[in-house]
Amino acid sequence: MSAEANSDEFGELGPPEYLLYHVLLARDKQDNKETGRTNTHKLCVLVDRELRSEYNRDVLLPTYWYKYGKTLSEADLNTSVAHRPRSDKTFGYSYYPADQISETDFDHLDADLKDDVFRAVQDVIGKHGDKTVDELEEYQYKNFRPDDFIEAYGDLRWYLAQFAIDDEQRTLTKFLGSKQKSVIEDHLDRMLGTFPSDEYQEIHYTYLEWDDTIRLLHEQGHSPRSLLEFTELFIEGLAKTVLRFKHNDNIPDERLVEWQEDKEDTLHELGDRIQRKRQDALQHREESGMMDRLADSYNETILDEINDH
Repeated sequence: MSAEANSDEFGELGPPEYLLYHVLLARDKQDNKETGRTNTHKLCVLVDRELRSEYNRDVLLPTYWYKYGKTLSEADLNTSVAHRPRSDKTFGYSYYPADQISETDFDHLDADLKDDVFRAVQDVIGKHGDKTVDELEEYQYKNFRPDDFIEAYGDLRWYLAQFAIDDEQRTLTKFLGSKQKSVIEDHLDRMLGTFPSDEYQEIHYTYLEWDDTIRLLHEQGHSPRSLLEFTELFIEGLAKTVLRFKHNDNIPDERLVEWQEDKEDTLHELGDRIQRKRQDALQHREESGMMDRLADSYNETILDEINDH
């Protein structure tokens, strides 16, 4: 059963806003700790999934897949139900239920719908409310990924993130050993083997360029942090040009048009950045090869002089 949104001093408050409001209420009561933007989005998505699977409810929550899981299209929600002060612990915002909103602001909604939302929220917050951002992201892409490629690139990202402490760690072998270097190659091979070339056709060539370049960077001993940043670059481009178009729910047409207008520019910029990175790596390899040849020539000269004496 659907319900019309309520128009009052706070704007339209419909089922999606009711879901968001109760997620924030439940989190506030759970441990009285701040809930960040990403956590709020991930928890709302999990509640929406439970409503669909367990209650056969679509509350018209606008969501789309972005990088490691679905997220809210917050621009398409009435966020007056949320109080969003600057976080004391991060560079982002904390989310709390807005003081000016109360349950009576949703009296116009169907009672059964509200009961279902309440139950789903309590279940999800009880299971996942105190998880970190990383835990929620990993839970989503491990359990609800649209395809195996998403899991493969997520696993590479998580592996690199374990060691991406600082850029001074120039090589994996410096602190991990050759075994871990082969693990990265295995992750890249798995990505290549699961890439859905037909479904992701518009970014297929760009992906192959990225794959070839990151293998080159890896071969040259770039730090885990550098490899992670290059991985994130591709995943963000993939999300903006493919994933949010193919895996979304209740996104308004005007938002899709806005994304489409940005798509070609995003693809072009991604391709350019990969090419620049590749050219720098190739130049470095050429210069390294020249230095090696000079060193070999110098060593041969020294040996010749020693032998002459």
